[in-house]
Amino acid sequence: MEIRFDNKKRAKSISNVLSLVVMLVILAIGLNYLWFETTDKAIEVSLWLALVVIIVLYYIGGFCYVEFMGNDSKLEVKYYNLFPFWREYKRIVLPIERLKSMKVRAGLGILGRGLSIYGRISGRLAMFPTVGLSALSKSQLDELKQYAASVSK
Repeated sequence: MEIRFDNKKRAKSISNVLSLVVMLVILAIGLNYLWFETTDKAIEVSLWLALVVIIVLYYIGGFCYVEFMGNDSKLEVKYYNLFPFWREYKRIVLPIERLKSMKVRAGLGILGRGLSIYGRISGRLAMFPTVGLSALSKSQLDELKQYAASVSK
């Protein structure tokens, strides 16, 4: 079985939406301090808490740009997190004969979905970093599940 896809369009739109949400919360915090000057600390704390929660979910929610190529001889995954800071390009290349298993992990809704890859390197079992799949479409996710089932031993 051969598989090849990337989620460039969907990752870009999700990144734009998440960035817009963060900017709207920052705007609400700024308006609270500049124009409204409320003395109610509950509003101020809830705005700051909302900002922190949104940023944390954005960072650890598994939103990644993923380029996946796999066939009967080699598996190659290129990905990076959509969070605009500390973005790091990562790549996993593994021959299929060294692949132990590959699992598509379900998350909570779309948050936290991931791809776990286990392989043998120098005779030892290696677990590669989890690839975030929250920005994949349903069809891409189903295609990946089928491929994972076909190559896992």
